[in-house]
Amino acid sequence: MPRMTYAVVSVHTPKPEHREAVIDSMQRYGAVARQQAGLEFVGVVDDEDGRLVGVALWESAEAAAAARPALMAEVGDDPFATWDEVPIDGLRGPVR
Repeated sequence: MPRMTYAVVSVHTPKPEHREAVIDSMQRYGAVARQQAGLEFVGVVDDEDGRLVGVALWESAEAAAAARPALMAEVGDDPFATWDEVPIDGLRGPVR
């Protein structure tokens, strides 16, 4: 079976006064992700509309799932409901 890259994408729309806190959280997520098996890429896109898009590419859905406890230990208690204008738009699935 050919290898399938699996994407985990989180779209944040931070309130202006919390933008740096969201960026810090996303960078902490990335630092922990880089220590996990199966990570292919992690980064943040800062789009022109003020959104911050976190992208993590994993070698499989299983690798992403195995990394989740460590990632949530790092950022799971961050107050995104306070920091973001709208709930996080999360996307997960195979990259085709």
